[in-house]
Amino acid sequence: MKRITTVLLVAFIFLPMVSASYISGDIYLYENGETRFNIETDVPLDIEGLTSQNNKITGTTSDLITLQKGTWSFYLVSENYDDIFLDIHFPSSLSSITEVSGAQNIIYIDNKIMTIIDSGQLDFSLSYKLKQTTNYSWVIWLILIAAVAIIYLIIKRLRKRKERLEHILPLISDQEKKILDLLMKKSMRQKEIRKQLDIPKASFSRYIANLEKKKLILREGEGKNKTVKLK
Repeated sequence: MKRITTVLLVAFIFLPMVSASYISGDIYLYENGETRFNIETDVPLDIEGLTSQNNKITGTTSDLITLQKGTWSFYLVSENYDDIFLDIHFPSSLSSITEVSGAQNIIYIDNKIMTIIDSGQLDFSLSYKLKQTTNYSWVIWLILIAAVAIIYLIIKRLRKRKERLEHILPLISDQEKKILDLLMKKSMRQKEIRKQLDIPKASFSRYIANLEKKKLILREGEGKNKTVKLK
């Protein structure tokens, strides 16, 4: 009886000092090959990029995922645990899971989550494929470069035209200047210009001929419907 009492006393003293080891939480796999941890465990993980505080491990690492011939592989090796409960979150572009080994698991394919429920040595690996995505960033850059080039050419042309007009303006009449001012805004038909400026037909024809001779304007079309625009 005394021996039994002694055993029970020892058990009562030392049992509170013995606790079950555990690891639980969420692990997120990203398309760029990084892994983010948000887990709790009483056994620290020796993985670069992760930090541990009050049994909580967080952080991001690129040491656990590899890519070979279009197949991504994730592996996690750690200590022995009495309780393992982890949710592995796959990227949203997950296409298929090709291989799983090392732990009992449940796959929720619609939610792209794998739940590991196990105990013992944490030695887990899986392989998966992602949907192929086309990178159109080069097209966007090409459009931006083309737009910048076009804007530059337009500005250069307008500046050149302005400099030319400033050089030639002292050599033309006031009415010719008024015609050029209108054409700076938009191309117009001859009769619209003459009507808006209220210039006699004979004088107008002379002004237009002078401007055309000085290579400041162009006329397109036939007869009364001729359109005048700056050159």
